[in-house]
Amino acid sequence: MKLPLFELRGQLPQKNKLQIGLLGLAVIILLWWLAVRIHVFNPKIIPSPFAIIGSLPELITRDRLFQNLGLTIFMNFASWVEGALIALPIGFLIGLYPLFNALFGGYIQATRYIPLTATIVLFMAAFGIFMFMKVQFLTFAILVYLITAVVGRINETPQIFIDAVKTLGASQWQIIRTVFIPQVFSRVFTDFINIVAISWTYAVYVELINKQEGGIGALIYNLYFRQNEAEKLYALILIMVAVGYGFDVLLKQIDRKVFPFKYS
Repeated sequence: MKLPLFELRGQLPQKNKLQIGLLGLAVIILLWWLAVRIHVFNPKIIPSPFAIIGSLPELITRDRLFQNLGLTIFMNFASWVEGALIALPIGFLIGLYPLFNALFGGYIQATRYIPLTATIVLFMAAFGIFMFMKVQFLTFAILVYLITAVVGRINETPQIFIDAVKTLGASQWQIIRTVFIPQVFSRVFTDFINIVAISWTYAVYVELINKQEGGIGALIYNLYFRQNEAEKLYALILIMVAVGYGFDVLLKQIDRKVFPFKYS
């Protein structure tokens, strides 16, 4: 069978896609190693991939990689749950009812332009410098985008669905339950997946506060800025990317299971 390698928007079989992807990874690693070997890259700034791999045993044992990674995952997960529980009802109120939209809609839209990193001092003043503050900061970062996403998805709901249930004599609550909730939840879950990636990156920043508490962000600071161990820094970045991508895959699988009609 001829593979559509150069067909516009062609789809490769999953097996061939995986094989070609692994080949691409091998090419990247080889070019990276070669660039360091012939001194195109300074190994003190960009170490070889094999030096990065070689740093993993010490990173796991001496630097307590899994303990710090677990702390970062817990902090993110707590903020995801809290952010969703707050954003969904607020977003529905603003998106569904003109009164709340007129009162707060414009201001909610404007919050997307808040420089989030500049607000960290306000969260420190309000909540201290410990884990609770970090979770609240990440929750706020999620709310800024998720509430707007919920309102937008409500506005995108086709009017024909609403008119159809109205002709059957549906009440307001029945319209919300049978039309808006399934339509909005199915679409906003995609937005939530993208927002998770944003909070994952902010987590490293907020962990620089009270570094003694741990976390990947604190570990990055201690290993590089204090000990100048560049190979461990790159290892941590790659681990963060791998774990973040793992969450992305997991959430997309959940999306397929819970909202199969999106993929039919």
